[in-house]
Amino acid sequence: MVKSTIQTTPGARGKRTRQLHVPLTALPALSGAQQAVLLKWLKSEAQERKWQSLLQVAGSSHLEVADTLVQALLLCGAVALKEEFRHGQWWPWRVVWTDLESLQSLAGLPTRTQRDAEKKNLGIQLQSLAQAHPWLSAAVHSVLNDALPSSSKAARAELLQALALWQQAQRQGMRQDFALAARGHTKAITSTEWDWLESTTPLETLGVGRFEPLIWLAGSIALCSSTSVQGVLLPLGQFGFVGLPCRNFGAFMQVALAPKAYWLIENRASFERQATQLPEGQCLVWLPGRPSNAWLQAMRWLLTAAPAPAVISCDPDPAGIQIALTAGAVWDGAGMPWQTRHMDPDTWRSGITLPLNDYDRRVLAELQANIGLPADLATLRDYLLSSGTKAEQEGWL
Repeated sequence: MVKSTIQTTPGARGKRTRQLHVPLTALPALSGAQQAVLLKWLKSEAQERKWQSLLQVAGSSHLEVADTLVQALLLCGAVALKEEFRHGQWWPWRVVWTDLESLQSLAGLPTRTQRDAEKKNLGIQLQSLAQAHPWLSAAVHSVLNDALPSSSKAARAELLQALALWQQAQRQGMRQDFALAARGHTKAITSTEWDWLESTTPLETLGVGRFEPLIWLAGSIALCSSTSVQGVLLPLGQFGFVGLPCRNFGAFMQVALAPKAYWLIENRASFERQATQLPEGQCLVWLPGRPSNAWLQAMRWLLTAAPAPAVISCDPDPAGIQIALTAGAVWDGAGMPWQTRHMDPDTWRSGITLPLNDYDRRVLAELQANIGLPADLATLRDYLLSSGTKAEQEGWL
C-alpha cells in the first residue's frame, strides 16, 4: 500500500500551499480541547479563512491547540494550508477547507445543505398546517417571516402542531395543561412563546385559558349540588352576578330554579350593568366573544337542565354576527328558539360608528355565502355591507 504524501505547490514569492490529496472519510483522533476549537471554526460557512482569524476564534489560551489541530487536519486531507515564508521559516497564512460540509458532518454539525432542506421542509409543513387549520394562518405567517433562528422557528412550528392536535381532540384546560401536552412539562413554554401564541392564535377559544374558564351568570336561576342534602347552593339573583368554573357544570350540579328565558350579552360592561336591572324570570349570561369549547359545553348542559328560549346581543359588526351564530347553535342543537336583540341597524346607526376594515370585509364575504343566515342577521349583514360601518355594543346597551 502506497502511503500518500503531502504535496507542496509553490505560489507567489514567499508563498506555498501544502495539501494531502486523499478523500476525507474520518476525523483524526482529537483531544477535547482540539474538538472544542474545531467546532468553533466550523460554525462559519466560509470556505477559506485567515489563520489569524482562526487563532482569534480559538482564543489566546488555545494557540498551541490551534496549531496542533491544523496540522492534524492537514494530515487527514481536511485542509489545504497556505503558508508564507517569514523570519527564516514557513508560517500558516490561510486555511482552505477541502470539503467543508463533509467536515461539518463528521464533527456533528448541520451543514448549509441540511439547513436549507430543513427550512424548505418546515415551510411545506407550515403551509399544510395553515391550509388544514385556517385559524393558524397568522401564526404560520409569523413563523415563516419573522427574523428568528432556525431552532426557534422549528420550536414554534411544533407548538402550532400541538395546538392543532389539542383543538382536534377538543381538549380544555389552562396554559399549564397545554404546556404539559405539548412539551411534557407545565413550564416548558417560555413567556416569549406565550406572548407570541396569544398575539397570533385564539387561545381562549381553543380551550387554552390563562386561568380556570368560568361562565358568568346573573338573574333568575338557582343551582344546587347533586350530592348535597341541603339543596340550593347559589340563588344567583341574590349575588348580582357570579362566575363559576365551566368544569363544574354537569358533574356535581343541578338546577334548582330554572329561568323562563336567557339573555346572552357579549360586552362585559353591558353584562354587569344589565345584571342589576333584570326582569323576573330572566337569566343573564356573559358571552365571552368567541366562546371556548368549555364555555359551550357548560352552556349546553345548562340548557339541557333548564331549557328556555334565548335572546343574544353582540356587537353589530361582522364578528358579532359570527359570535351570535356560534352561541345560537347551542339553542339550535337543543331544539330551542333564539333571536338577536339590540343588533338591528335602527338601534345603533344614529350613534357612534366605525368604518369596516379588511378583516370585516373578509368575514362579510363568508357570511354572504351562508344561505341559512337568520333573517335578522342577514339584514344586519346587508346593512354593514351597504353602509361600510359597524358599531360597538357598549355604546348603547
